[in-house]
Amino acid sequence: MRFTKITLLIFAAMIALSGCSRIKQIQQLSDKISGDKLYFCERYVTKEIGEGTKFKPGKITVMLKLNNPIGESEVDINVTDVASGKPVDTFPFTVQSSWDYIHFDDVDFKEKGKYKVSCIKKNGDVIATNEVEII
Repeated sequence: MRFTKITLLIFAAMIALSGCSRIKQIQQLSDKISGDKLYFCERYVTKEIGEGTKFKPGKITVMLKLNNPIGESEVDINVTDVASGKPVDTFPFTVQSSWDYIHFDDVDFKEKGKYKVSCIKKNGDVIATNEVEII
């Protein structure tokens, strides 16, 4: 009888842990589908060309897909070195406040490394962020 109770408890714990893991996976998928998204491609010509997270040194395009219009006329693309946490560069861009799908061309990465890239409002609020690796 005691063996059965222990087995039942272990089984219940496994189900609970499995459920928590699935909830987290569903939440992450939901965030990807519904949330604002910053991502990268080699260039943009009516569509993304060469989308990815790893690129050679040089200029790439930063893409921003929003659920709602950006509501700003000027933003910065801020690049920070992941390893040191130090700012590397800031690229200012002019946008239309009604835009919700934006490509920021010619963001230049001169050195290899991992970088955190953020689209930031002039008041300092982060709109979206993601990481890219220069190999």
